[in-house]
Amino acid sequence: MGKAGFGKSTPKIRPAKRLILGFGEHFAQTEGDQQSQIQFLVARRTDLNESLLEALPAAFEALASDKTSEERHKLALLAAVLGGVIYHLQSGDRGLNLELSIKSYQQALKAIRPTSYPHEWADIQNNLGLAYRERIRGDRAENLEHAISAYKLALEVRTREAFPQDWAMIQDNLGGGYLKRIRGDRAESLEHAISAYKLALEVRTRETFPQDWATTQGNLGAAYISRIRGDRAENLEYAINAYQLALQVLTCEACPKDWAGLQNNLGAAYASRIRGDKAENLEHAISAYKLALEVRTRETFSQDWATTQGNLGAAYSNRIRGDRAENLEQAITIYQRTLQVHTREAFPQDWATTQGNLGAAYSDRIRGDRAENLEQAISAYQLALQIHTRQTFPEDWARLQHNLGNAYRERIHGGRDQNLKLAIDYYNHSAQIFTRAAYPYKWANNQGHLAEAFIQIASIQATTNEKLYHLNKAIDLLQAALTVSVLGSPDFIDSQYRLGNALSRRYEHSQNSKDLEQALKAYKIALDAISPEHYNRQKIWQALPATQTILGHRLVREGQWQEGLQLLLNSVHQLNNSDDQLAHANALFQTGRAHETLADLHNARVYYRDALRLYTHLDYLPGIANSQAELGQALLLQGHASSGLGMLAKARDSYQQLNKPDKVAEMERVCADMKQTLSEQNLLTLEVLA
Repeated sequence: MGKAGFGKSTPKIRPAKRLILGFGEHFAQTEGDQQSQIQFLVARRTDLNESLLEALPAAFEALASDKTSEERHKLALLAAVLGGVIYHLQSGDRGLNLELSIKSYQQALKAIRPTSYPHEWADIQNNLGLAYRERIRGDRAENLEHAISAYKLALEVRTREAFPQDWAMIQDNLGGGYLKRIRGDRAESLEHAISAYKLALEVRTRETFPQDWATTQGNLGAAYISRIRGDRAENLEYAINAYQLALQVLTCEACPKDWAGLQNNLGAAYASRIRGDKAENLEHAISAYKLALEVRTRETFSQDWATTQGNLGAAYSNRIRGDRAENLEQAITIYQRTLQVHTREAFPQDWATTQGNLGAAYSDRIRGDRAENLEQAISAYQLALQIHTRQTFPEDWARLQHNLGNAYRERIHGGRDQNLKLAIDYYNHSAQIFTRAAYPYKWANNQGHLAEAFIQIASIQATTNEKLYHLNKAIDLLQAALTVSVLGSPDFIDSQYRLGNALSRRYEHSQNSKDLEQALKAYKIALDAISPEHYNRQKIWQALPATQTILGHRLVREGQWQEGLQLLLNSVHQLNNSDDQLAHANALFQTGRAHETLADLHNARVYYRDALRLYTHLDYLPGIANSQAELGQALLLQGHASSGLGMLAKARDSYQQLNKPDKVAEMERVCADMKQTLSEQNLLTLEVLA
């Protein structure tokens, strides 16, 4: 025991020694039968605890004392075997199991030196690399550096010339370390991963080592999915091809577990695929995930089951075919089911990923209360950030920051001004990781959403200077994003659409004709970039009628009446059965304005009334107020005095709720002028329009 007052006392090592000796006896009887050794530890899983982790070094040292060099070597080999068996345990606390595995390997390396036992030393280094690569505790970035270092040390002994098969195996493992690496340049790390996998395939050919060849093909596919350099669409095609090659060998009958893993990864590639029809690709992804789940059941492979469930949830969240609202409900249910296995205690990283995905599903959710859904989304994102910190998981952290920006930009609870300022902060945080140099497309997407927040905050500013400041910021951000966005991509179309909005709103304050010209140009570019095959893509499909609505409204105001009206009618038709009811209401309202401009008061009144009904259904007060005001004036112009005055009075009350005193005064002035006119002409009647 340590002396009182001088640090911690020596841990009790008797239970640890008992476990080691018991495992040694079992190992001597079952050498080579790892499954039997795993069962031995499963039966003693209560002994695999924090006390054992603390006691292992002292226990091994006590057992090695007074032993011969050969006996110490055998004990070190036993430590290495124990580390390997614990590494493969599926039950218990995975984080603790990996700590025990690492501690055992480190203990083995104290006696097994590269000068005396180079090949055993290299094997333990390789296995230590595997444990560090998956380690949950400690700093994630540091763990991966340890893993890469261990693989490189192993390769100093297991050379291609002397041990080609082992060399190829370690190259494959090294590729996995670089694939997950956090430190250093991400793009460069992925190139190292691809290079390592390709080197492994020079030895692991289909003819000589078909199963190893297939495994490395699958890993190469994972690297191509993540690759930053090169053409993104081409990289995804490489990934799909690699997975399909691997599936030719790793069949469900021969290797069900590996086959299921490949089906899971193939689903991920199809979910991200750029080429081909997006809706069809997502159906392929869902099918692949469901195939994987035929093997990855909760009972047999609970962790893998949860991983694939999470991926399936993401596919349903993005699904185009089927009912959008139902797809999102499916996604939420799947994520909640996944969290029963991916708990924070057992699988903190997976738990955080699922929380982030659940937040995204709630953010998009159609059913239920919109305000409450957004609060659920924000809560899930904040939970995920407890694990996905900037230091340990910078990419995930940046993605969550971006998603929080989206949620706060749309948030209903709380002050609008404060929510938008928070959204801007979150987008700026995301941009610290998703830089233009390292993640150009994610950077452009983030710039576009940041610009949208500036456009929205401009609309609630008190002074013209404040409005112009935020609109100028938005325009600068969008013009920068468009230098990166791929022509015709969703981000390109969204940025052009937002640029049109920002320029159009700036024109309202600047009255600079160039702003209007550039706004119309941006809208037309967005419209022209949407080709028919994109109509099934939810975001772009909605962008088409929304863009037509704004462009049509602008064309009518600028005197191109027929062309503008046709665009508005197109948008009304296309939005009639869409999920975006607010965009539909806006299209109805703007079409009413176009008819009023053309002096077609009958159709103007019809569209204003339809817009009012939909805005009322959505409880969207700004739309209600504007529709009441325009409908009231249209009724007055048609001679329906009482109905018109009644509608204008409702508009005044709505504007009072919105705290818009200038609009309240305008409604009161119009009503007073009309009442004065009617009084003078003795024309005030009590007719009510049916």
